[in-house]
Amino acid sequence: MKSLELEQSTIKTDGTWLDIDLQEMHSALSWTVLGGGWTRTRSATWLRVSNEDLPPGLNPTEHYRNRLIETGREINSIGFLTSASLFAYTERICRFEKLWVRCVSTVGLGNAVRVGEPHLFHENYGTINLLVQTSVPLNLSASIEAVSIATEARTLAILEGNVQSISGFQPATGTGTDCIGIVSPEAKECHIYAGKHTDIGHLIGSSAYQAVQVGVEKWKLANKVSTGTM
Repeated sequence: MKSLELEQSTIKTDGTWLDIDLQEMHSALSWTVLGGGWTRTRSATWLRVSNEDLPPGLNPTEHYRNRLIETGREINSIGFLTSASLFAYTERICRFEKLWVRCVSTVGLGNAVRVGEPHLFHENYGTINLLVQTSVPLNLSASIEAVSIATEARTLAILEGNVQSISGFQPATGTGTDCIGIVSPEAKECHIYAGKHTDIGHLIGSSAYQAVQVGVEKWKLANKVSTGTM
């Protein structure tokens, strides 16, 4: 079965954009602002925005696409939006034999919430964005399972980081705007499972957990939040 080789220096950032060259065409499953759904891409981008960049009524997908065009970037990228520092991104690569999984994360926790809480209006922003790239092809069902594994890993890292919901009453399980993308190289023969009892699932979970764990600590340090609180 096909396996992609991971090259160095495929991530670049200037503080406004973070660009990831996936080296070749990948299948992608996500709910990103740009390129969401089950699609194809060979790149992923992050765009850092402020409140002023996204006034009420602005279409974020059109805004993102226009910014890509203005800067000469690939418009068929999958695109994440964040207010977090792109210089504080985290990359973690986990390997087992010939398999590898890479997770790239940006972490902002000003919008931390607990799943199932009533929706509360607030002016804080913050998002956990994860891109998980596997060395081997995944079909749609395996990609869906990979999203589940990455979500579990993110939640575990948030709980262990003692991040509190903005409600102030309960531990958070994520933020209100988290986004996860799963990308894998295209091929006719694909892995059909990616659960915790598979090698690729183990690597997905490990890389996502480590990337969010480190991201939480970076955010706390940058925002002068003591360990054990949000």
